[in-house]
Amino acid sequence: MSLRRTLLLTLLLAALIAGYAWWTPAANEAVPAPEAAPLPGLTGLPVEPSAKPTRSVPRYDPNGMPRPVEPLPPLAELAARADGGDARAACQLAAEMAECDEARVLSRGAVHPRCQTLRGEYAGRHFSYLRQAAFAGEPEAMLRYGKGEGFGGVTGESYAFLTSPDFDTWRREAPAMLQAVFEAGYPEAAIHLMFAQDPMLGGHVAALLPPDPLRERARAELMLLFAGEPPELMRLVSEMPDANSALSQEARSLARRWHMEHFNGLVLDLEKQRKGHAMPLMRDSGQGCSQPIPELKK
Repeated sequence: MSLRRTLLLTLLLAALIAGYAWWTPAANEAVPAPEAAPLPGLTGLPVEPSAKPTRSVPRYDPNGMPRPVEPLPPLAELAARADGGDARAACQLAAEMAECDEARVLSRGAVHPRCQTLRGEYAGRHFSYLRQAAFAGEPEAMLRYGKGEGFGGVTGESYAFLTSPDFDTWRREAPAMLQAVFEAGYPEAAIHLMFAQDPMLGGHVAALLPPDPLRERARAELMLLFAGEPPELMRLVSEMPDANSALSQEARSLARRWHMEHFNGLVLDLEKQRKGHAMPLMRDSGQGCSQPIPELKK
């Protein structure tokens, strides 16, 4: 079993089933200082020169405070604000569309009237709203856009996105978006990228990023660092046939560099789950740009 599969089964499977219901930040032990050499990128795909946010992406703040939950504005008001350039309104609309798609597929009761209106009147704007918020530098929207949520539906339900007129734009912009939110220190970006090349869990990105054994292994090693290198998992890793291979050692070194340079040595508490939002760490730090539809979370 590969390291990525081992970590998937032992660290994150329950969290994935709960729907990205993960962890809260904790203290970290000392880690060796990073090397000065620049870090490698995520992909060799050609990228549009403009495929980065128009403003600086705020770094992840594990000590941030959640924004207060407020009543959701009427959809017409959100749409008017988004059409007027309000990135958070665009992010909220796109996130609600994704939430409604998930609720529909999972058959969680009757379709909510808000979802009916969203799909009936605004579904054709999903991609543009999400892209608008992503290019405005909203980390949540950047990750959602990089994952391919802007095409609507649920991953694996349909491959119609391949014929979308927006597909070529997205495939050239997604790697840069994912890289930017990863470098800004958001653990959810790192966790998604760990699964990116898995055909079952990688979503749209699984067919986008080229195979890269070094970075794939380094992303799995990064999960161990987020977990505080628990002895049980470290023992499993040390017993793997390739534990001392040159690739494993290089990946371990790269993961430590990422951990310090991008994530400031962050360690996450795996015992405490956060439910109700697709990206709870962003939400809990006050750096998310959406809130769930309350009625769909009951």
